[in-house]
Amino acid sequence: MNIVHLSGAFTRDPELKEITVGERGTKVVNFVLASSRRFRKKDGTSDEETTFVNCEAWDSGAETIAKWFSKGDQIIINGSLKNEKWEDKEGNKRSRDKIRVSSFEFPPRGKKSSQETSDSSEASAAEGQGSSSTSTEESVPF
Repeated sequence: MNIVHLSGAFTRDPELKEITVGERGTKVVNFVLASSRRFRKKDGTSDEETTFVNCEAWDSGAETIAKWFSKGDQIIINGSLKNEKWEDKEGNKRSRDKIRVSSFEFPPRGKKSSQETSDSSEASAAEGQGSSSTSTEESVPF
């Protein structure tokens, strides 16, 4: 099975291109993700290693990624590993691995603090009851 599941941050803005494949026009977006892993060394100290991964997405996925993501944003991708081979101008054989994205997710947002949650719950309750802010403030026990 060739399945990749990866989270990381965009190292630069995604590059959207419109290309022709056969007689059909389509869109492709290329981007690089920085994905880090933390680990503990034998001596007990912590360390971090970052891997830079080339990625591509096609069609509507390409458009959505280009529209909603930019340098520094986090993303979670699913896809497959693809090996590209070519010859450079000097005739040297070259290759690189790339992830072909089949689906992606916006990462979960951080949780609100308990104070923010409490404040928004009180505000929602007050709005739902048609109460004024004065009556809400009077009902708070502190």
